[in-house]
Amino acid sequence: MKFNVGGTPNIAAWVALIDPALSVNLPAGVTAGTGMDALTHAIECYTMAYHQPFTDAVALHAMEYCSRWLRVAYSQGHNLEARYHMSMAAMLAGLATATDSAGAAHAMSQSAGGVHDAPHGALTGRLLAPVMEYNYSGEPERFARIAQALGLDTANKTIWKAAELSVEYVYQLTEDLDIPSLNELGFAEEEIRCSRRRRRRTHRRSATRGTSTPKIYEKIYARAFEAGRHRKVARQLAHAGS
Repeated sequence: MKFNVGGTPNIAAWVALIDPALSVNLPAGVTAGTGMDALTHAIECYTMAYHQPFTDAVALHAMEYCSRWLRVAYSQGHNLEARYHMSMAAMLAGLATATDSAGAAHAMSQSAGGVHDAPHGALTGRLLAPVMEYNYSGEPERFARIAQALGLDTANKTIWKAAELSVEYVYQLTEDLDIPSLNELGFAEEEIRCSRRRRRRTHRRSATRGTSTPKIYEKIYARAFEAGRHRKVARQLAHAGS
């Protein structure tokens, strides 16, 4: 069982020094996972049930940086401008999540992360789009605003279509960054029921509206596995073409 031991000033740092140059040699996979984790912090804090104006502002700014610079940092590790903006994105998203809380993607990855030795960022990143897909119908205006922060063209789009664009964007980003599937991270679909029970027993609760029952978590896990199967097929086709 994996538990969150944060949330107390007794173990928090008084000062954080952010030096993007220290991140230029990070492997692409670590860059992708940590970047997706930052984006997840921002999106989940912005869509949580008790969001507030301060965290909304910094979370949206973090999304803008992730949209513009995460793919660049992933593909050009020594691009210091990209590293700088992703460092700022992580910091801004961290301000949001430290003030409020994260949501279902973090709740699910925290509990599942105690089962297999899977990187937190990759696991959270793989769960983000399925969680958004479930949640967007409860807050379409917020998800439409996320689409704008991600740089998507929402002109002449309905609120619902703009909200769907944000979900589609994150699904595509997950694949562009080569985030491993749940199967590749060591999980099997037979573990879904066990994972949802572990999620209910952890101390971190989902702050995202609507995602709180075991059946809902089971549905989201199943969707994440399904998305991973599509990834496997796409990789097989790409390999065959080469």
